[in-house]
Amino acid sequence: MDLSTWRARAAALPVDRARLYDVLMNQVRLKREPVAVTYCDAAPPHGYQPACVPVCSLLYHAEQGRKVYVDAQHHDCYVGQYHLGFLSHQDAGSLICDGEYLTMAQGFFTPIAAKRNKQQSHTLPFGTLAAIAAAPLRDLPDDVPLDLLCLITDVQRAMQLAGAASVREGTLPHGELGPSSCSSLFAAPWHTQNTVFALGEGGGRGFNRLASSELFVVLPAFHLPYVLEMFDNFWFKPDEMRRLMFPSHAQSTQASES
Repeated sequence: MDLSTWRARAAALPVDRARLYDVLMNQVRLKREPVAVTYCDAAPPHGYQPACVPVCSLLYHAEQGRKVYVDAQHHDCYVGQYHLGFLSHQDAGSLICDGEYLTMAQGFFTPIAAKRNKQQSHTLPFGTLAAIAAAPLRDLPDDVPLDLLCLITDVQRAMQLAGAASVREGTLPHGELGPSSCSSLFAAPWHTQNTVFALGEGGGRGFNRLASSELFVVLPAFHLPYVLEMFDNFWFKPDEMRRLMFPSHAQSTQASES
């Protein structure tokens, strides 16, 4: 997978950004602003400001109305630099690559568990991207690519939105618990080419001010049309579903009809 292939797939399934935002805010009724993320293989988009913060916190800054980016020079977390491909394996060393940092300032990780955590986490190849940029979806300039849509929401809405592709084309979303938030939010969608829902870890949840009932949902651009399709066809007949699924309900229905 490279960025041109990613965007070619998205171009084949274009989405009306204004309508998407309207559906998310007025039909889904999200309580937090959707964030548009752009993978940058060159300079960040014009008008975006560098943010010397951990990349996982970009969502919070974008929710506040800012257009921001991180790159190898502007990024306040070695773990994020490594998982985004800004920091080479050699430069990251065993401190990051083997998860030694996980055992040095907290007591609950064993060394083998920390190493396996990093081995199972998604990481972009070194040099794949030059920057990661984020902006509120409502303010995303027309000429800036929308590569990922990142949402922070409650479990009920997350279930619906993360499942959009599953009910339109049958692709089940990818779920994560354990990896660093930078890996789950930005590297996992790239590698899986799929929607990702993740609880995140302490840092990512804290930086983004998640409530205990909230989690992350990240949709690649080529899954966004399915959100609109799903809500265009969002109807449900509870009694008919029970009749089809539950023998006791079907029998009681037949008895009442007789």
